[in-house]
Order: sequence, then C-alpha cells, then structure tokens
Amino acid sequence: MATPIIMPKVDMVMETGTLVEWLKHEGDKVEKGESIFIMLTEKSSIEVESPASGILAGLTAKADDVVPVSAIVGYILKPGESLPTGTAAAPVAPAATAAEPVAKAEPAVAQPVVAAKPAVSAGEVRATPLARSLAKDLGVDLSVVPGSGPKGRIYRSDLERFVASNKGAAAPTPAVAAKAQKTAPVAAAGSIPLPNARVKERIPLKGVRTIIAERMSYSFSTTPHIYETVSVDMTEIVRLRERILPVIQEQTGLKVSYTAIMSYVIARELTKFPMMNSSFNGDEIVQWEDVNLGIATSLEDYLIVPVVKESQSKDLKGMVVEMARLLDRARSHKLEPSEMSGSTFTISNLGMFGIEEFTAIINPPEAAILAVGKMMDTPVVVNGKVEVRPMIRLTLGADHRILDGALVAKFLADLKSTMENPYLLF
Repeated sequence: MATPIIMPKVDMVMETGTLVEWLKHEGDKVEKGESIFIMLTEKSSIEVESPASGILAGLTAKADDVVPVSAIVGYILKPGESLPTGTAAAPVAPAATAAEPVAKAEPAVAQPVVAAKPAVSAGEVRATPLARSLAKDLGVDLSVVPGSGPKGRIYRSDLERFVASNKGAAAPTPAVAAKAQKTAPVAAAGSIPLPNARVKERIPLKGVRTIIAERMSYSFSTTPHIYETVSVDMTEIVRLRERILPVIQEQTGLKVSYTAIMSYVIARELTKFPMMNSSFNGDEIVQWEDVNLGIATSLEDYLIVPVVKESQSKDLKGMVVEMARLLDRARSHKLEPSEMSGSTFTISNLGMFGIEEFTAIINPPEAAILAVGKMMDTPVVVNGKVEVRPMIRLTLGADHRILDGALVAKFLADLKSTMENPYLLF
C-alpha cells in the first residue's frame, strides 16, 4: 500500500501549513527520514522528512499552496505499489491570511452588501481564538458575523471582511470601523491607484511575508507602543569579551558574540524588573517565572525568532552554546516548534547591518522588545575630557497597557549601568 505524505500538525493551534518548496522531484528515490519538502507555519519553516523509503509520486500540492493539516500532499511507493485510485490534488486553503485560513474557497462575486445573517444560532458561535480576541477588541458580536469555515466557523479574515464592508444594522461605530481598517489585511492597501504610476512588477503577498505582515499589523494596531532610547558605553564589555573569548572558544569552539553577552546581561536584568517579563492577557497581567529570550534572526529573505529558554539560569558559556545551537538549527530549517515559542522578551539586533538606531514592533503577547543598534566609536565627555568610546544605542519598545514610561526609564538606566560595569555579574 502506498505510504501517504501528510501536512503535519506541529503545534496545537495549527490549522494549515504552507508548502514552500519540494526538495525532491516526482519520481525521485528517497530514504525514510530524508527531507522531502519545506513547510511554513506561523513561527518558522521546517523541513518535513519522508515517512518511508521508496519513490516519491502522486504529488498533490505545489509550492506556495496553503494546505490543511493532515491533508495528503503526495505518496511514497515501494516496488510493485501504485497510487490509490482517484488520487486528487490536496485541498488548498486560500492564502488571504496565513494565520486564519479559509477552509473553502469561494469565487469572488461583487454583490450589494445586505445586513449580515448570523453564522449560527445564539450560543453556538464557532470562531478561532484570534477571531474572538479581535472581536472583543473591536466590540463586534460574533453571532452576526458569517463564517466561512466548517459549520460556520469564523476566521479572522471573516471578521475583518465583515467589519470593513458591512453597512447593515450590525455595522460598527466609526471608531470601531477605523480600528478595523488598521487591522485589515495588508494586501488591501496595495489596491489604491496612483495617478500616472507605472507598475514594474506585482509580487504576491505569500508565505512567510504574509505571516509577518499579519502579525505585525495586528501587534501595532492593538498594542499601544511607547519607545525610549539610551546610549551605552561598551568599553568594559569590549574588554570583557577580549578576556573571556579565548577561554570559551577553547572550551566550546565557538566565538563569543556581543549579542550573547548582552543577552546574558539582559536576562539577569529582567529578573529584577518582573513587569518587563510579562504579558497582557485581557483583564490581567501575567508575570512569567522564567526569562525566555527570543533572539530575532534574519535568514535569507525572512525573519525567525529562536527562543533561549530559562535564560536567567544560564551562565555566559551556556548562553553562547545555546544561541549557536539554535542558530545552526534555524539555518538548516530544523527548529522544533518548542524552540520557536514561549518567548517572554525579544532582542532584535541590526547593528551588523550598520543600523545605528531603530524601533521594533513588539512580538505579542510580550510586554517589550529591545532594539540594538551598531556599536560605533563616538566622542564623549568623560571626567571633563573628550574621549572616543565604543557606544551603542538601545531602544526599548514597550506595551503601554502594562508598562509606564517611568518604569521603562528605570529599566534602561539599570541596564545601562550593568552593561557599563559587567564584572558585577561575575
């Protein structure tokens, strides 16, 4: 019997996966455990391994298809086996929003919008968690929102479409409509005509770019951000790195990056400021016991955030080793879902690209994100004299629902003091 290849479910809330690329071609011989295609989830790209040895055949999904979990995308045939009768293409979910897939595609037909009918009877509303959260923020009654999923299940895309276009009795207030407009799919903004503008190319919004656009739009439109910046003298951290680099490199074979040192320092600072290591959860603020640092990492044409779990318990060598391990797995598309989830605070470093200072968007449901700029030799006044010091600018983006400006300032001041006197941590 032919062995089916399915779209795996790699986390509890996953409903679809994007087949990014087949690593093998139809007719190729593959071994069990060999990577055969790359799939994309909301968190990362993952290489999917062959469930058996044999010949790859009957591919039912192509690159960039958004496929429901457990759907068959191909088969592995052993000698003498044939494809199942009636093998058909895998059901493909429309790619309007990767995080909230529509279970059944419907042709787009322009029709007058009439007052919406309830998707299901009262008390039986079926909706995804993200749709419920957004409906609560917008003040929309989900019982009047038509759902496109199984048994009328409402996805975020259904809610956005309802809020943006419904003019009937259930139409939202102007304030709600304005807020909904901010959270509308990013692709919609591209439809605005520009007089006398010539189109060079139209690039479909798909794959990881769709996910990034959706998540960042949601974060920036629902989370009130505040930003504060501080300049840090890196003289002592540079000296510290020069002293410990040979020791750790000899023990591990790894170089000590400035990001690793700063992550080590930040993890300890967060234990002193528990509100910085928290999340906004409806009617409560949740403070986390462990500091799970998300390290924003650029890979090719997309961003990934591996998570260093229990960072507050790791020594500097442990931090260096774990960050190197995660980065290596990220580059080879081997990260597990558990290695990309559960972060409580994120660090984004663009200094290696020459960026001196920038602001970053919070990774929900975290309370804050730290943007790290380029370390530069800068003239500064020290004890009444001008000296050239290696300076760096740190900008903290914080959720104003959780953190006030004064607390953010205290955290940055304490972080600055520790980074300028790092030996106090050893």
